[in-house]
Amino acid sequence: MIQAAPRHTAAQVILLAADDLMAQGASEFTEWDLTIASWNRDRARFGLRGHAQLHPDHKRVMMEIMGRKPHNPIFLGLMEKVRKNTYRLTALGRAEAARLRGGGEKGSRNKVSSLEHYDQVAALLGLKAFKHWKDDPDEPKRWADVLEFLGADAAGDDAPERFRKVQKTVKNAMQWCNDKDVAYLTKDPTKLNAPIHFRELAELNDFLGALTYRFPRLEGSGKTPPKG
Repeated sequence: MIQAAPRHTAAQVILLAADDLMAQGASEFTEWDLTIASWNRDRARFGLRGHAQLHPDHKRVMMEIMGRKPHNPIFLGLMEKVRKNTYRLTALGRAEAARLRGGGEKGSRNKVSSLEHYDQVAALLGLKAFKHWKDDPDEPKRWADVLEFLGADAAGDDAPERFRKVQKTVKNAMQWCNDKDVAYLTKDPTKLNAPIHFRELAELNDFLGALTYRFPRLEGSGKTPPKG
């Protein structure tokens, strides 16, 4: 019996298209390069309505990487924007593209239950620094508040490692939603545990990005953080 090829989501087709460009020797690519590559992979999906076989639909491709959909490869850390209108795949993105090409089973992250993701993310959502940042994007201003968020020691020597673990927690939860094609993390009983929407994961991801910009030491730059 002939086995049908797996049906990829729009975001997965775009990821594979980006990997096509990288495989051709490009270290980065423009959004227009990505549009053409995605259209060449799936003209029915990414073609201009009524002219799908002749013209690509640039907006259709961009909506997958510029919105806040659970499958957005930018949010999932599979692709990154290097400057205006220009992107590249991350190492994680290339590994995921290789998995998709091979038609293999999902990675070990899929073996983690929704419950484990829920508990980890719920703990982060409840931390003071994140709540203050949602009310005031200029927060946190003090290094001490960052250490408290991370549960790091007073000297902050373990802050970069703890930060990487938090990043991994958020990325894995986003990837789990993507793999399962769901927009929520849930925990029973739902009457006592409110669903965590993918939007909240994206907000956490934005918060972590803000921390790296404000406190470069978190990425091991060696710069001295502000006192406080």
